[in-house]
Amino acid sequence: MKLRIKLAATGAMALAAAVCAAAAIGSITGPAGAEEPESVLVWPEDSSDAEFILREFDGCVAVFAAGERRPLTMTDIPVRGLREADRALLNAGLPCADRDEVLTLLEDLGS
Repeated sequence: MKLRIKLAATGAMALAAAVCAAAAIGSITGPAGAEEPESVLVWPEDSSDAEFILREFDGCVAVFAAGERRPLTMTDIPVRGLREADRALLNAGLPCADRDEVLTLLEDLGS
């Protein structure tokens, strides 16, 4: 009788362990068929739609008015400290629709 109780308890613990493992793996990978979340920022299609452009100027991130060659504002964010993908975006010119978008991007680049 004691053997059956031990076997039943062991089986219950094994089942509980399997359920916990499946839940842990599911929380890491997410539910099947889960879609990628949408981007928070909506980027202008091209720089002609942008009010501002972020680019490199003298080794730092600078804010330019669209179509201007001189920066409106220089930041103290060094471009050499950014990720390669961010440097590539800045080299191409990162369009920003409005001031709030500029501030959001500068906060991201500065952190």
